[in-house]
Amino acid sequence: MNNVAVLLSTYNGEKYLRELLDSVFNQKDVNLTLFVRDDGSSDKTVQILEKYKKKGFPIDISCGRGNLGFGKSFATLIQNAPSTFDYYACCDQDDIHS
Repeated sequence: MNNVAVLLSTYNGEKYLRELLDSVFNQKDVNLTLFVRDDGSSDKTVQILEKYKKKGFPIDISCGRGNLGFGKSFATLIQNAPSTFDYYACCDQDDIHS
């Protein structure tokens, strides 16, 4: 089974985040870890991520200082992603995967 790192930059994404997380973690036949960099959300985005993490979902959360914007936020995720995965995938906070 392949090991996949999913990279997600969030910013005030609470409206869609639960649906995204459910769709990501319902993927079959892969071992995945979700690496999230929050870009300074002021809503409940980080709390939602923490709830999923506490439930045992493989989520690595980092919170940025200030707002870098999605491009620099994803670049930070890519630079800091561990090199131990078979595949890497970027995901937006309102994506739904099937």
